[in-house]
Order: sequence, then structure tokens, then C-alpha cells
Amino acid sequence: MSYTLSVVLVSFALYGLWNLLRDVWQWFLQPHFIKPPGCSFLIFVRDQQEEIEELIRYLIYELELTEVECDAVVVDCGSSDLTPAILERMAAHSPVIHTVSLQDSSRSVSKLLPLCRGNIVHILDMTTRLTSREFMISVCALLSHEGREIRIRG
Repeated sequence: MSYTLSVVLVSFALYGLWNLLRDVWQWFLQPHFIKPPGCSFLIFVRDQQEEIEELIRYLIYELELTEVECDAVVVDCGSSDLTPAILERMAAHSPVIHTVSLQDSSRSVSKLLPLCRGNIVHILDMTTRLTSREFMISVCALLSHEGREIRIRG
């Protein structure tokens, strides 16, 4: 065999070995991208007729922008104003919002969890804990991470 032919054969062998190692890296070692599971929001409200429509419209807008399947269950905790009527009207126009009215003051999360479709449930209490501004900030912060793909080693 001539020197030139042996150099060409060794070059082809090295190129083939490089392609084999690259394919093994892509198939087994390189991280794979997966989407995170869907999420649900369980939101407790009471006596917020002045601002509930704006908040729910903002929530619907953010839920429709995200790439992950998300929904919201809005629980009215015995409001004495027009909050339940506003919530029902908003839920009739959007498939991602569901409403529940509770007459008693108990807010049992375990009874309401089956209404949530997502694998992850974010609980937001606007009756005593969150202001309207904090609600918007929380929704934006929680949904900004929901649509990203996650790298895992497979």
C-alpha cells in the first residue's frame, strides 16, 4: 500500500470515529429539552367589585400568552357586593377561568384542588394577604417561568 493511500484511509477512519462520537453525544449525553407541566391558579377573593374585572382580564391575558396549558379557579368567599356576578360573567367568556362561590368562611383547599387541571397549583389569597398590585406582580412572575423549556440529562 502506498503512503498516500494509507493517509487517506486513516483520515476516513478518524472522520468516521468523530461522527460516531458526535452521534453518541447527541443521543445519550446531550441534555434534552422538555416543557414544564401545566399549572393552575387557585385564587380566593371577597368584596372586590371595583377591581376584580381588571384583575381577571389581566389574568386571562397572561394565561393566554403562556405556552403551557394553564387555568384559574377563582373562589368567591362570601362576597356581599357584585363580585360573584362579575366573576360569572368573566368566566362565561373565557375557557381558562372557572368560578366557585363559597357561602361559609372556610377555605378548604383540599376540596377545591380537584377543580384545578394543572399539575402545579399556585394559591393566591386576595381576601387578606395580597393587594391588587401584588397579585399582578405574582401572576407575571409565576407565568414568566412557566413557558420556558427545561434542560435535563436523559
